Amino acid sequence: MRQPVSTSARGFLFVGGFLLLVAGVALVAWVLASAAGLVGSDDQPTMVAEGAEPATVAYRLEPAGREPVTVRLEVAADPATRTRGLMGRREVPEGTGMVFLYPTDVAESYWMKNTLVPLSIAFVAADGRVVSVAEMTPCRADPCPSYAPAGPYRYAVELAGGAFEAAGVGAGSKVVPVDPAALPEPT
Repeated sequence: MRQPVSTSARGFLFVGGFLLLVAGVALVAWVLASAAGLVGSDDQPTMVAEGAEPATVAYRLEPAGREPVTVRLEVAADPATRTRGLMGRREVPEGTGMVFLYPTDVAESYWMKNTLVPLSIAFVAADGRVVSVAEMTPCRADPCPSYAPAGPYRYAVELAGGAFEAAGVGAGSKVVPVDPAALPEPT
Protein backbone atom coordinates (compact mmCIF):
# COMPACT_ATOMS: atom_id res chain seq x y z
CA MET A 1 0.00 0.00 0.00
CA ARG A 2 1.39 3.40 -0.99
CA GLN A 3 1.85 6.02 1.63
CA PRO A 4 0.72 9.51 0.62
CA VAL A 5 3.58 12.05 0.34
CA SER A 6 3.17 14.94 2.74
CA THR A 7 3.13 18.53 1.52
CA SER A 8 6.41 19.32 3.32
CA ALA A 9 8.12 16.32 1.70
CA ARG A 10 6.83 17.42 -1.74
CA GLY A 11 8.26 20.90 -1.13
CA PHE A 12 11.61 19.42 -0.09
CA LEU A 13 11.74 17.25 -3.23
CA PHE A 14 10.82 20.24 -5.43
CA VAL A 15 13.55 22.45 -3.89
CA GLY A 16 16.10 19.64 -4.11
CA GLY A 17 15.26 19.01 -7.76
CA PHE A 18 15.42 22.72 -8.55
CA LEU A 19 18.85 23.03 -6.90
CA LEU A 20 20.14 20.07 -8.91
CA LEU A 21 18.88 21.70 -12.10
CA VAL A 22 20.59 25.01 -11.25
CA ALA A 23 23.85 23.21 -10.38
CA GLY A 24 23.71 21.31 -13.69
CA VAL A 25 23.18 24.49 -15.70
CA ALA A 26 26.04 26.21 -13.84
CA LEU A 27 28.35 23.25 -14.53
CA VAL A 28 27.52 23.29 -18.25
CA ALA A 29 28.11 27.08 -18.38
CA TRP A 30 31.50 26.69 -16.64
CA VAL A 31 32.56 23.87 -19.00
CA LEU A 32 31.63 25.96 -22.05
CA ALA A 33 33.43 29.05 -20.66
CA SER A 34 36.53 26.95 -19.92
CA ALA A 35 36.55 25.53 -23.43
CA ALA A 36 36.33 29.07 -24.80
CA GLY A 37 39.28 30.17 -22.63
CA LEU A 38 37.18 32.61 -20.62
CA VAL A 39 38.11 31.23 -17.20
CA GLY A 40 41.39 29.98 -15.78
CA SER A 41 42.64 28.36 -12.63
CA ASP A 42 44.65 31.37 -11.40
CA ASP A 43 42.68 34.25 -12.96
CA GLN A 44 45.82 35.19 -14.90
CA PRO A 45 45.81 35.05 -18.68
CA THR A 46 48.34 32.67 -20.15
CA MET A 47 50.19 32.88 -23.42
CA VAL A 48 49.89 29.19 -24.26
CA ALA A 49 47.79 26.21 -23.30
CA GLU A 50 48.99 24.31 -20.26
CA GLY A 51 51.66 21.80 -21.22
CA ALA A 52 52.36 23.51 -24.56
CA GLU A 53 55.63 25.23 -25.30
CA PRO A 54 55.47 29.03 -25.55
CA ALA A 55 56.10 30.59 -28.95
CA THR A 56 59.74 31.64 -29.27
CA VAL A 57 61.72 33.66 -31.77
CA ALA A 58 65.43 34.18 -32.31
CA TYR A 59 66.98 37.60 -31.64
CA ARG A 60 70.55 38.67 -32.30
CA LEU A 61 72.47 40.78 -29.79
CA GLU A 62 74.93 42.92 -31.77
CA PRO A 63 77.40 44.72 -29.49
CA ALA A 64 79.88 47.17 -31.02
CA GLY A 65 83.24 45.52 -31.71
CA ARG A 66 82.20 42.05 -30.54
CA GLU A 67 80.71 38.92 -32.06
CA PRO A 68 76.90 38.78 -32.20
CA VAL A 69 75.06 36.43 -29.85
CA THR A 70 71.75 34.74 -30.72
CA VAL A 71 69.12 34.19 -28.02
CA ARG A 72 65.68 32.49 -28.03
CA LEU A 73 62.90 34.66 -26.63
CA GLU A 74 59.31 33.95 -25.65
CA VAL A 75 56.96 36.49 -27.23
CA ALA A 76 54.69 38.83 -25.26
CA ALA A 77 52.73 40.73 -27.91
CA ASP A 78 49.46 41.51 -26.11
CA PRO A 79 48.65 43.37 -22.88
CA ALA A 80 47.96 40.21 -20.84
CA THR A 81 51.27 38.47 -21.64
CA ARG A 82 53.22 41.73 -21.33
CA THR A 83 51.72 42.21 -17.86
CA ARG A 84 52.53 38.68 -16.72
CA GLY A 85 56.02 38.62 -18.27
CA LEU A 86 58.44 36.32 -16.47
CA MET A 87 56.61 36.45 -13.11
CA GLY A 88 56.90 33.31 -11.04
CA ARG A 89 59.77 31.79 -13.03
CA ARG A 90 62.34 30.08 -10.82
CA GLU A 91 65.00 30.38 -13.52
CA VAL A 92 65.70 31.96 -16.88
CA PRO A 93 68.19 29.66 -18.61
CA GLU A 94 71.19 31.21 -20.34
CA GLY A 95 70.41 32.31 -23.87
CA THR A 96 66.67 32.62 -23.24
CA GLY A 97 64.27 35.32 -22.12
CA MET A 98 61.26 37.28 -23.30
CA VAL A 99 60.58 40.01 -25.86
CA PHE A 100 57.78 42.48 -25.13
CA LEU A 101 56.41 43.83 -28.41
CA TYR A 102 54.35 47.05 -28.65
CA PRO A 103 52.35 48.37 -31.63
CA THR A 104 53.81 51.89 -31.23
CA ASP A 105 56.66 53.56 -29.38
CA VAL A 106 56.14 53.66 -25.61
CA ALA A 107 58.00 54.94 -22.57
CA GLU A 108 56.55 52.54 -19.97
CA SER A 109 58.59 51.57 -16.92
CA TYR A 110 58.98 47.96 -15.84
CA TRP A 111 58.90 46.48 -12.35
CA MET A 112 59.70 43.13 -10.82
CA LYS A 113 56.60 42.37 -8.72
CA ASN A 114 56.37 38.58 -8.14
CA THR A 115 59.49 37.99 -10.24
CA LEU A 116 61.77 35.52 -8.50
CA VAL A 117 65.08 35.94 -10.37
CA PRO A 118 67.25 38.96 -11.29
CA LEU A 119 66.75 40.12 -14.87
CA SER A 120 68.47 42.45 -17.33
CA ILE A 121 66.24 44.54 -19.58
CA ALA A 122 67.10 46.30 -22.83
CA PHE A 123 64.69 48.95 -24.08
CA VAL A 124 64.98 48.89 -27.89
CA ALA A 125 63.87 51.42 -30.53
CA ALA A 126 61.98 50.34 -33.67
CA ASP A 127 65.25 50.31 -35.68
CA GLY A 128 66.82 47.79 -33.25
CA ARG A 129 69.04 50.35 -31.47
CA VAL A 130 69.24 49.87 -27.70
CA VAL A 131 67.90 52.96 -25.92
CA SER A 132 69.04 51.83 -22.46
CA VAL A 133 69.74 48.75 -20.34
CA ALA A 134 68.90 48.16 -16.68
CA GLU A 135 69.59 45.48 -14.10
CA MET A 136 66.42 44.58 -12.19
CA THR A 137 66.19 42.82 -8.82
CA PRO A 138 63.34 40.56 -7.66
CA CYS A 139 60.52 42.09 -5.62
CA ARG A 140 57.88 40.16 -3.71
CA ALA A 141 56.09 42.95 -1.82
CA ASP A 142 55.00 46.51 -2.52
CA PRO A 143 56.39 49.00 -3.01
CA CYS A 144 58.54 47.62 -5.81
CA PRO A 145 60.98 49.92 -7.63
CA SER A 146 60.31 50.68 -11.29
CA TYR A 147 62.89 50.70 -14.06
CA ALA A 148 62.39 53.47 -16.61
CA PRO A 149 63.88 53.63 -20.10
CA ALA A 150 66.13 56.53 -21.15
CA GLY A 151 63.63 57.32 -23.93
CA PRO A 152 60.83 55.88 -26.08
CA TYR A 153 61.19 52.30 -27.27
CA ARG A 154 59.24 49.84 -29.47
CA TYR A 155 60.16 46.60 -27.70
CA ALA A 156 61.89 45.43 -24.56
CA VAL A 157 63.98 42.29 -24.09
CA GLU A 158 64.48 40.58 -20.74
CA LEU A 159 67.31 38.10 -20.17
CA ALA A 160 68.85 36.62 -17.02
CA GLY A 161 70.54 39.17 -14.79
CA GLY A 162 73.90 40.36 -16.16
CA ALA A 163 73.36 38.84 -19.63
CA PHE A 164 73.48 42.11 -21.58
CA GLU A 165 76.62 43.25 -19.78
CA ALA A 166 78.27 39.86 -20.38
CA ALA A 167 77.46 40.13 -24.10
CA GLY A 168 78.77 43.71 -24.26
CA VAL A 169 75.31 45.14 -25.07
CA GLY A 170 74.57 48.68 -23.95
CA ALA A 171 73.00 51.88 -25.23
CA GLY A 172 73.64 52.16 -28.98
CA SER A 173 74.12 48.41 -29.52
CA LYS A 174 71.62 46.53 -31.66
CA VAL A 175 69.11 43.87 -30.57
CA VAL A 176 67.20 42.64 -33.63
CA PRO A 177 64.98 39.72 -34.64
CA VAL A 178 66.69 37.14 -36.83
CA ASP A 179 63.46 36.74 -38.86
CA PRO A 180 61.17 39.77 -38.45
CA ALA A 181 58.45 37.99 -40.46
CA ALA A 182 58.17 35.40 -37.64
CA LEU A 183 56.99 38.05 -35.16
CA PRO A 184 53.28 38.36 -34.37
CA GLU A 185 51.55 41.71 -34.82
CA PRO A 186 51.49 43.32 -31.34
CA THR A 187 48.26 44.65 -29.84
